[in-house]
Amino acid sequence: MRSRLAPLLALALAAPVAAQEVIDPVVAEASGLSFAVFLSTLLYGAIGILMCVLGYVAFDKVAGLNLKHELVEDQNTAVGIMLAGAFIGIAIVVASVMLS
Repeated sequence: MRSRLAPLLALALAAPVAAQEVIDPVVAEASGLSFAVFLSTLLYGAIGILMCVLGYVAFDKVAGLNLKHELVEDQNTAVGIMLAGAFIGIAIVVASVMLS
């Protein structure tokens, strides 16, 4: 049993050290934050939020439900959980597109 746990334990202990080696140069480079970088971050954030809202509208049309009625008037918890999952999925797609 110990022979199986030893490699996993070694990997778990080595991962933070390896990650720190990758992060240190990035942090050192990002310490000189300029106005252009700040402005582009705000712009990308606004574009990401807009894309999430457009994804919600598309999901509302595809689902064929009146999501606002179901959530606000009927207080349908299941629809709220489904919508939360849709927002998470849309946000993952938007983030991956913006990072590529």
